[in-house]
Formats: sequence, structure tokens, C-alpha cells
Amino acid sequence: MSGDSDSDDCDMPGLVSNGTDGVPAPGGAGAALDEEEDLGEEMYVDSLAPSVDLFSAKKFKTAEDCLEHCKEVHGLDLAVLKRRLSMDTFSYIRFVNYVRSESPSPGFVMSLSSGAKWGDLKFMKPVIPDDPLLMFNFEEELDPQDEEEENGFEIDISRELNDEIANPRNFHNQLSTASTNSEDSCIASNVTFEEDLVKMSLDKFNDLKKQFDAMSLELREKDNELKAVFEDMTKMKGVAQTLFNSGGEAEKPFAKTKHKVVPVSEARTVEEDHSYFQSYAHYSIHHEMLSDSVRTSSYRKALVNNPDRLRDALVLDIGCGTGILSMFAAEAGAKAVVGVDCSDIIYQAMDIVRENKMDDRVKLVKGRLEETELPYEEFDFIVSEWMGYFLLFEGMLDSVLAARDKYLAPGGMVLPNRCTIELCAISDHERYDSLVGFWSDVYGYKMSCMRGPILADASVEVIPKDLVVSNSANVLDLNINTCTVADTEFSSSFELKITKDCELTGILGYFDTFFDLPTPVMFSTGPQVKPTHWKQTVFYLPEKLPVKKNETIPCKMVCKRMKTDARALKVSLTLDDKTYRYTVD
Repeated sequence: MSGDSDSDDCDMPGLVSNGTDGVPAPGGAGAALDEEEDLGEEMYVDSLAPSVDLFSAKKFKTAEDCLEHCKEVHGLDLAVLKRRLSMDTFSYIRFVNYVRSESPSPGFVMSLSSGAKWGDLKFMKPVIPDDPLLMFNFEEELDPQDEEEENGFEIDISRELNDEIANPRNFHNQLSTASTNSEDSCIASNVTFEEDLVKMSLDKFNDLKKQFDAMSLELREKDNELKAVFEDMTKMKGVAQTLFNSGGEAEKPFAKTKHKVVPVSEARTVEEDHSYFQSYAHYSIHHEMLSDSVRTSSYRKALVNNPDRLRDALVLDIGCGTGILSMFAAEAGAKAVVGVDCSDIIYQAMDIVRENKMDDRVKLVKGRLEETELPYEEFDFIVSEWMGYFLLFEGMLDSVLAARDKYLAPGGMVLPNRCTIELCAISDHERYDSLVGFWSDVYGYKMSCMRGPILADASVEVIPKDLVVSNSANVLDLNINTCTVADTEFSSSFELKITKDCELTGILGYFDTFFDLPTPVMFSTGPQVKPTHWKQTVFYLPEKLPVKKNETIPCKMVCKRMKTDARALKVSLTLDDKTYRYTVD
């Protein structure tokens, strides 16, 4: 369907290093996804230059590698800082620029109890142009829910001391303030400052050392107390879990829960999806879909040319829109057809059915499929045009699967019964230069910051077949009669064999649809055949990639749903150990 389908179920780049695994059989979505459960959540942000360490001159290929180094080597844990200081993306940007400009120690940064040090808006200005760390997806990649919780208490009695040690200027300011009091003026008189050096008498030094030793001892004692508290908390957790799970085996206290794919109907209410369904109330979208002869005639052939299968059958049409598929089913001899749609277009569909004198066999119902009562308990066929851009955009398949599990009679069939996703490489310099290269010189000005957002969004367009420069590789094969919602998230490794010397500008995705009936029907949305309203989905590369004829490029794709929009997709695409991230929305 995509913004081009008869209405849904009803209310219904970055360049980074990432090794590829061995190539599994195409379409092995389930096993591959289990093995790569974390990969989809770690799809990398666009970066075109090496990432420089925050505390040294060391460089890394990716922002992720750099931040991992900061955590493992320097002890800078951004996840902890994010929770403790309630940091958002803007705070993170100021933080990076603060560290790069002020050069504090990692220990000093981790000891802070507020983000005041980098609160000044001057730190919004990048210290390093096009700094990859500033492009890191701080909000999503460091989601507090994906990290282990900070246990209980934080005892940081050493923060002020660390501040004084790491930042002697702060200590100087405190002494300057103290010197205004007559009784403390003698302290300041015993201390002098020269740039970053502090000079004081031996007695004063010994006095400060005693204070430092006393505070260190107190800190060790507090650490021991804290460990004892943690041990008690762990014991209490175990007791609580035993109590709450008395009917079964207690869960492991720190076991990581497996990611669950939530159906659209559970992720979004009818009210939240109002704008989506309203988009299918406009006549223009139905004109576009009905004018797509590849789409509409394929459905008609599948139904009308198989009268022996459809005769006297009960048919459910999900997302019926104008009712065209319902009328095809009635024409093929179905005993009764029920069409369901959440959009207001269904009222026009009722008029269309009456106008064609089919209202005795076709009944239309308004509402979200998952929440609507239907006049029959079982159907022999479920038909739906649910496909979106890149097949899975919009998530309408969820409603089809819900209907299948609830209403499909034994031996029944969902039409279409199978869909596949294919990928191939393209070399389209004209389009690439106008879309991506355009920002290098806009009336004499550079607007390179615009490239990132352009590259991050997959582009939906028609690509001429002569711009395809590789074989097509299958990355997903969905059997609609048996698949689950979880199968719509997948991971697949594959290879592309280049057919001529050229520069790759992107990877093109399309889908094929199958009606495996006695008189079979299929149609493709690929560049080799007549274009459809789905067009093709193009994932442009951040830079053109030179390739040679017969060269084989190892690739990998991970496709998942966005947490913030269950109908949208996030995709990571790896070519020859370099990974790029995209959204399909």
C-alpha cells in the first residue's frame, strides 16, 4: 500500500566499520535475526571522517569505537552520565565540545553532579569540523532502558576534591573568595599561582596532604559500606523474585529480555493513527492505486481467473478502500465477501458496491480489523493489498496476520500468499549528483550539513533498468500463510556480483508478489519491468564506490521497526565491511 494502497488494516549514513558474518541462505530471517539481535539496535550513525579520542590524539574509524575506547580505557561512561545528569542530544553536543576545548580529566568529568560545566551555548560550536562524535545518535543508542540500571545509591564524597585536583583554577577561585574574610586571609597569602602551577609553603602542603589522606580513608570506608548495601539489595531482589514467581521458576536478576516485535494495533491507538487513516480518505490516493495497472490487474487475474477456487467461498477483504478487490472476488463466484476499512472512503465504497448491484454479496464494515465484529466466524480466503514501500513500510501486514490467525478457516489461504524483497546495486550519477552532490555548491555556498539528513532517508523513485549494475539478491521471503509479525524484522547476508566497471551510487530495493493458485499470478516492483506506484526504494551511499566487472561485494542488511513509529523502518546496510544507516518513513 504505502501511501498508495487501498487503506490499511483500518484504524489500524554513516560510514563505519562492521564485520560481516558468513552468508546464510537468503530469507533465513528467523535464525539470522536471533544471531544478530543486537545489531539492529546498533546501526551506526553517518560519519565521513575518523573519530578523534576525547582525551588523546588516537583516532578511530567510527564514533561507536571511539566512545567504547573512552569507556574501556578512560572510564568515561556516557550511559551513566546521561542518567545522572538527564542529558539530551543538545547537552551531549555541548559536552563533547567542552571536553575537546577545556581538556578536563576523565575522572573529573565522571565526578560531576551536574552539567553546568558545559551549559554555556558557546559549546554548541564544534571544536572539530564535521566531528563524527557530534553525529552519534545519543538519544537512541544510549537508551537507558537498554542499559543495566544503576543500582541504588551513588556516594560521591570525592567530587569536590576531584574538582580541586583536576582543576586548580577552581581551587584558586575558592581561596580568593575565602581571602576576603580577615580570618582566612592568611591562607591565601601562603599560596601563589603561576599559570597551572600552585606554590605553597611546606607546612601548608603537609596540612592539605593530611586532609587528603583523611578524605581518602573516608572514601574507602564509604565504598565498603556501599558494597555491603549492594549485597543486601541483591539478596532482597532474589527474595522478591522468588515471591513474585512462586508459581514458576524465578527469573535471572540480570537476564536480558528478548526484543519483542509489537503489532501496530498494540503500539498505536485508533486516535494516534487518525492521520494515517485520514490519508486514505482522499480520492487522489485511490486514483493513483487504481490507475496502477500492474497492481490492480494482477489482483483481478488472481481472483477472476481462478473461479474453481473462489466459487461459493467466503472472502475477507482487509483494507478494502474503494471495494475493488471485494467486487473482483464476487465476480469470481464468492458466496459472500466482507470488506473492512477504517478510512471514511468506505462510505464511497458502499455506494460503489450498490451502484454495481453487488450489495447482496458484498458487505462493508468500518472499523479497525482487530477491534471489529464480523458477520462470519471463518473465511476461506483473506485478500488484501497491504504492501508498502520496501514491502514492509506502514506495517499493514500486522492486521492481515491477525485476521489470518482469528478468521482463516482450516485449509484456507491468504492472497497474496508470498512476498520477497530483492536488492541490487545501481550506478546513477545524474540522480546522485543532483540529490547528494548538490549541497557542495549552492549558489557558491557550501551546505554540507544537509547531506546527512538526505542520505539518512531512503528515497522512493523509479530507476531505469540500464542503471542496475549487479545481480539481484533475495534478502527476505515471507510466506503470508505461516509467517509471524516477528518475521517482519530480519537480518540477511548476501553477495552482489558487479556486471561492469563503474562507481556505485546506491543499493536499490524492491519486492515481488505471488499468488500461488491453480492459475498462478505474480508481479514485480523491480526496475526491469513496468513501474508501479510503489516504485523502488534507493539507499544512497555517502560516497561513490568504485567497482570492477565481476567483482563480488559481501553485503548485509538488518531491517527493524522504529521504536518511535511502529509503521516506519530503520535499516542498516553493510557493503564490504562499511555500514550505513537509513530510515524508511
